[in-house]
Amino acid sequence: MEQSVETLSPDPDPESRVDETRTRILQAAAQVFAEQGYARATTRALAAAAGVNEVTLFRHFGSKKNLFAAVIEAYAAPAMTSAMEARLTGDYRQDLLVMGEQVMKVMLERRDAVRLMLCEADHFPELREVLAQNPRQLPQALAGYLRQQQDLGWVRPGHPEAMAQAFWGMFFAYAISLGILAEPVSPELSTEAIITQFVDIFVQGTANRT
Repeated sequence: MEQSVETLSPDPDPESRVDETRTRILQAAAQVFAEQGYARATTRALAAAAGVNEVTLFRHFGSKKNLFAAVIEAYAAPAMTSAMEARLTGDYRQDLLVMGEQVMKVMLERRDAVRLMLCEADHFPELREVLAQNPRQLPQALAGYLRQQQDLGWVRPGHPEAMAQAFWGMFFAYAISLGILAEPVSPELSTEAIITQFVDIFVQGTANRT
């Protein structure tokens, strides 16, 4: 029997199918790594969760380490940095609120995965390499912003990288602690109130009032 034209027609957009497969693998891997940790997540399990075979997984990423790095890159700093920078206006306190809201949102959504990855990194040197690269992008983005604000005279002199680390550290520590402590540090405060308080503490310590 003669085959239909549709059956014989080539894929009109093969690159799109490749992107879809890659995205599906990344999404499935993020879930598997969060649930099982890096060590226990086998490439077979990662491939099965994505609905592909191991050959396809290796063709896209080469190794489990590379896949882990791609997950971190796809779901962490770059997307957050772009989303934040698009909303900045130059108003110091308001910009910090935007940054704090974005970081807190992502950290709370992914705190279990981040905690697992940090714990696993103690045992696997290759994970330390991956984790060391990506988180730097967020403090670096804020450090660049703080440097600009210093040049404009809105922020007092200081080391921008150290100041940025102090800012991110408040949100990071709070989000991670929610998965460790029996109850929130300040159960009477909403997440929005926590963000505002952190930002106000930082602004009071860094804004140039002269």
